[in-house]
Amino acid sequence: MFGNKKQHPLNKLKVGFSFSLLKKEWTILELGEYSWDTGNMSVEYTIESGAEKAFLEVEFYRGEFEVIYSETLHLGTIDLDEIIDDGYFNFEGKDYKLEETYSGSYRNMTIFTSTETLTSYQFYYKDNCITIEKWSDGSIESFYGKEIKPKKITNINTL
Repeated sequence: MFGNKKQHPLNKLKVGFSFSLLKKEWTILELGEYSWDTGNMSVEYTIESGAEKAFLEVEFYRGEFEVIYSETLHLGTIDLDEIIDDGYFNFEGKDYKLEETYSGSYRNMTIFTSTETLTSYQFYYKDNCITIEKWSDGSIESFYGKEIKPKKITNINTL
C-alpha cells in the first residue's frame, strides 16, 4: 500500500497513455522512432493538452533517460549552412551554441510511414534547446525546447 510504485519506462509509452508534466495533463497522440548513426535510438511522442500540441523526445543513454520537451518553432527563412558554419544561432537575443549534430532516420510508428532520413542540429543555451532538422527532401523543421528531468513526468496512465 505504501511501497514505491514503479514508474513505467519512459521509452516504452504508447499512444493513448497520459501523464502529468508542467502542471498539465498530456495524452500521447503519435509515436515516432529515430535511429541515429551513432547507434543510439530515441522515441518521440507527439503529445496534446487541450489545444496545445508538443513533443517529448526520450533517449535511454548510459543507463539514464534523457528527455527534451519541445514545441514547434516557426523560424521563417533561415540560412542553415551559415548557422552551422558560425556554430551558433541567435534567438530572442540569446546565442544558442551548436553542440550536437546527428544523422539518422525517422519512422512514424503510429501510422507506419516509410523511413525518412535527416540531420538534426541541436543548439543549446543553458538547459534550453533549439533543434533544427534538415530532411532528405530538403525541408527544414525547427523546435524550441528544454531538457527536463525524467522525474517531472508523473502519473503515467497506461490505459
